[in-house]
Amino acid sequence: MIQQHTDFTTDGTFYSLYNGSVEEDSPLIFIHGVGMNSAVWSPQIEYFSTTYKVITYDFLGHGRSTKPENSLYIDDYVEQLHELVMHLNISVFSLVGHSMGALIGVAFALKYPNKVRLMVALNMVFNREQEAQDRVLERAEKVISSGKIVNVEDTLSRWFKDTKGHEGCKKINKVRSFFEQLSPKHYGRAYKLFALSDKLFINSLSKLSMPVMYLTGDSDYNSTSQMSFEMAKLTPKGVSMSLVGEAHMMAYISSDKVNKEIKKFIN
Repeated sequence: MIQQHTDFTTDGTFYSLYNGSVEEDSPLIFIHGVGMNSAVWSPQIEYFSTTYKVITYDFLGHGRSTKPENSLYIDDYVEQLHELVMHLNISVFSLVGHSMGALIGVAFALKYPNKVRLMVALNMVFNREQEAQDRVLERAEKVISSGKIVNVEDTLSRWFKDTKGHEGCKKINKVRSFFEQLSPKHYGRAYKLFALSDKLFINSLSKLSMPVMYLTGDSDYNSTSQMSFEMAKLTPKGVSMSLVGEAHMMAYISSDKVNKEIKKFIN
C-alpha cells in the first residue's frame, strides 16, 4: 500500500510524501505552476508512487504554504525547495516542473547541480517575443491593481484547448476551484514574476550538467514546441518533445500520455 505523509517544514512549506513499493536511487519531486497547488499532480502521484518515492509541495504564496508579504524573486522559490530537501534529508532527486515550476526547477539545477539527477521541464516558457511578454505582464498588472483574479475563463480556454466530455469538464472545474482559493495579491505577484522570468536562462542553459527533457504540446501557444526545441539545443544533455493536440495543462488532462514519456525519460 502507498503510504502518504503530509507535514510542514519549519519555514511553512506544505508538502506530501508518498512512499512507493520499490526503493529507487532518488525520489521524484514535482513543482506546480502559477495559480495551482500540489493537488494538480494527482494523476502523477497515482501513476508514479506505486514505484517511486514521490514528493509534492505548494510553492510560496500558493496552497497551504506560507504567504510572504514581500515581493519574491526566483531565488526565493529555489531556496524554498532547497529548504524542503534539507528538511527531508534528500541528497539527490529527480525533478519535474510545470510552467513556472519548470523555471524554478532550472534555476535550482543551476544553483545546486549536484542535487538534481535529471529534470523534466513541462510546458516551460523561454525567450518570448516582446509582444507576448507584454500581454502576460498586462494580465498580471490587472490582477495586482484590481485585487481580483481576472480573465480566469480565458486562461482555462488556453490551458484546456478543445477539452470536452464529462471527465474533462470535471478537471477544468477543479482547476477553476484552485483559482478561487487563491489570494489575488500572491497570485498577481507570482504571475508577474513568471512573466518576467522567461529570459533568465538564455545564456545559462549550457551550464546544466544533468539530462533534461523539455516536454510541451503543439497546441500550447505560450510554451511552444519551438521554445522546447531551442532550450534542448542549448542544453548539453537536452532533448525536446511535443505531444500532438496537447495544450498547457496536458499533464493534468492527458496524464496517460505525459506520464509514459516522463517514465521513459527517467528510466
